[in-house]
Amino acid sequence: MRDFHLLRMSLIAALLLPLSPVSAAPKAAFDANTPVTLDPLSAHRALTGERDWRQPDYSAQDGTLGWNEKTFETPKGLEKRVGFWVDIYTKYDTSQGVVHDAENVDMVYEVVDFRDLDQLGLTAMLKEKMKRQMVDDAKKRAQRTLEKVASAKSPFGLTPAQRRVWTYFSHDPDPEKFAKAMNPQRLRFQLGQKNRMRSAIFLSGRYLEDFEQVFREQGLPVELTRLVFVESSFNVLARSKVGASGLWQLMPGTAKPHRVMSPAVDGRNHPLTATRIAAKLLASNYKMLGSWPLAVTGYNHGPAGVRQIVERYGTSNLTDLVENVRSRASFGFASRNFYASFLAAYHVEKNADRYFPGITWSKKFDSEDLKLPQTIKYADLLGWFGRDDNKLQILNPHLTWRVRRGHGIPAGTSVAIPSEKYSQALMALGRRGRAVASDTVKTNPARAAEPVPAGRQSRSKKKVHRVSRGENLSRIARVYGVEVKALLQANNLEMGAAILPGQRLRIPH
Repeated sequence: MRDFHLLRMSLIAALLLPLSPVSAAPKAAFDANTPVTLDPLSAHRALTGERDWRQPDYSAQDGTLGWNEKTFETPKGLEKRVGFWVDIYTKYDTSQGVVHDAENVDMVYEVVDFRDLDQLGLTAMLKEKMKRQMVDDAKKRAQRTLEKVASAKSPFGLTPAQRRVWTYFSHDPDPEKFAKAMNPQRLRFQLGQKNRMRSAIFLSGRYLEDFEQVFREQGLPVELTRLVFVESSFNVLARSKVGASGLWQLMPGTAKPHRVMSPAVDGRNHPLTATRIAAKLLASNYKMLGSWPLAVTGYNHGPAGVRQIVERYGTSNLTDLVENVRSRASFGFASRNFYASFLAAYHVEKNADRYFPGITWSKKFDSEDLKLPQTIKYADLLGWFGRDDNKLQILNPHLTWRVRRGHGIPAGTSVAIPSEKYSQALMALGRRGRAVASDTVKTNPARAAEPVPAGRQSRSKKKVHRVSRGENLSRIARVYGVEVKALLQANNLEMGAAILPGQRLRIPH
């Protein structure tokens, strides 16, 4: 029977091979929020050794904003939603998934298993198409099951699977309940995340202790740091198609008031910078909405949007808002399930040794932070990582794609350097600083021979810079911390004037 199943999938693969469009479920039910493939995070795991996992301690938080020992217990009425996400995090891995009802999430129609596809030697693209086809087929079977149950007068004569659906909906008095459940928008696929959650718990060992410290300093419940499991699975390189970025998946508009973004540096991707921003956002949400269930939901849906829904329906009880037929339509699927998935992740991580026997934490990175005394290139930084670009990006996720394509990393930027290369980096930057200094001191042989520490400009009243190949006015001004306009005026140059290698420029005070 198994051989026949593999043969059938091989034939499907052959039929799909020449196709470019994917034959899949309607877009509303199968979109970017319901992927069939996820990054296994293996490249991230390999960078560090392991250490003992530490069970979280959430005690001793008296005086923390909105906290007591029962604050993050599952609210009455959300048990089924939380249970569904616990299963996603602990029961099904990323080679499996479930077709379920998007509103009654615990109504699972079928488990879809992709593991046999690994035996067919398919390309990644073709495997993706076959997964989508299998999901589409499972949704069609769910529709046929609902059609059969809808036409039945009693559960007698139904198959066990059909009888389970009958029983689930038996308490719903709506005569259109089966017709509504057959709507393609109600049939949703959710990929399992068991192996990904285990990897996320491992990776969290690099960051969680520091994140908890930030939240304690800001007077916030440390339980909230577990939102990162939902947002990014502790994938420091996580980027979304809608523009969210980093461990906390901050949007550009959210980060803009904090002034952490530039062409070279995106602070949304720096773990601690992003954590401080996220803590401020959550505190602001709580002050606006008055409870952590609403404040956490506001992190996904937007606090103003949540407040509008609260005012429209006259309740601040999140369970009522997401379970009531009228009000739940105001939330999208992700917002409706955000707090439940957070509680599930919080529960699973708190009991990680039960769900994942032998679970360990990653060791922290063996690195040192270095504030650059001068502008350098990505290639210079890469040399201190032994040309390991993956490691460089994971330790310095705040450096943008522009930097990787040649944009300078500005002086004053903090970068992480492997500890064993830290002294080498300091020496290299010191040599470079002395080289710059030799061109900036007053043209006096005695002064020119005097070394100037990296990152500190000569204190001569008159400084002269000799232009090197590839330099421009903007870069020179940035090195000396002066305005381009002042540099132009000091040298009687007009905006847009060309400068040539060997040319000497006076540097204004």
